[in-house]
Amino acid sequence: MMKPIFFVLVLAAAGIMQSHPLPVLAQAQAADPSCDCQQPVGACAASIAVKPVEATTLGSYAAELKFTSSAPACSKINYYVDGTPYFNVLVSGNTGTDNIWGPKQVSRANITDISCQVCKQVEIKPVPQDGKPARSERKPSLFDGQWAGAGNNSFGSAQRWTLSFATTAAGQAAITGTMEGNFPTVPISASGIVSGSTLSWKDQQTTCSANLLTDVSLAFECHGQGSVQMVMKRQ
Repeated sequence: MMKPIFFVLVLAAAGIMQSHPLPVLAQAQAADPSCDCQQPVGACAASIAVKPVEATTLGSYAAELKFTSSAPACSKINYYVDGTPYFNVLVSGNTGTDNIWGPKQVSRANITDISCQVCKQVEIKPVPQDGKPARSERKPSLFDGQWAGAGNNSFGSAQRWTLSFATTAAGQAAITGTMEGNFPTVPISASGIVSGSTLSWKDQQTTCSANLLTDVSLAFECHGQGSVQMVMKRQ
């Protein structure tokens, strides 16, 4: 039996990049899509192609995975590499790529049990600039406060997230915090949109969402070229 390959996390490849504040959105700008994979809405068909790439570390191997789904967006593709489970989410479009690293070369034969589900698509609705309320009109949301949680990303690497949410306007929130793991601590700074029990934010690399489960717990997920999901607790 082939032994599982153990992959190391490379921050950029995981798609969890440092967030940057979103620009103010004009009323005419289209809403951005986000995916809530806690709520699957159907099944899809997926394929994975493998292309060896040059590794930068002596004694390691790298491969590029190209994902294709039959769904137009919000496809969560689950698969195994030598018995170790992984997943990737195609937020916008039906194709995407990701890289993996290990002590030996990976081929298509190492990848098994591919499955695909369609996640619920959630709109991140822009707030009209001229509709921004005065500071005195801002009311705290249920998200306000500090939250923390830990889990493994789609590469199997452990991460711990600590996030603080603060209302900045009706339907808007500032997100600050840190992401920790087997890499230098990454600071988080972004602006998000609150819609009901969901807080969503994005930058060019990553789309994240927090869905309230109770007043002291929420389901958190981030999707870029890689993904992470966890339950966070109010601190």
